[in-house]
Amino acid sequence: MVAPQGLLHFVINAGNTTALAFASFSSQHPGIQTTPLALFKNDFPTDLVAKTTFLDVEQVKKLKALLGGTG
Repeated sequence: MVAPQGLLHFVINAGNTTALAFASFSSQHPGIQTTPLALFKNDFPTDLVAKTTFLDVEQVKKLKALLGGTG
């Protein structure tokens, strides 16, 4: 799997065997991206975030207000 730079991604092992993953970064200091900030501290439309996270619109609005997001 190749994930574009800055894209929030995850992988689930749905099989019955042990999974093995190798990760590499494009620099010695790749930085971090935390899931709550990536999802709620942005200017994406609230209804889009609600559909993506399976949360109701009011909950997304509360989280965006708490974390500094707009939209």
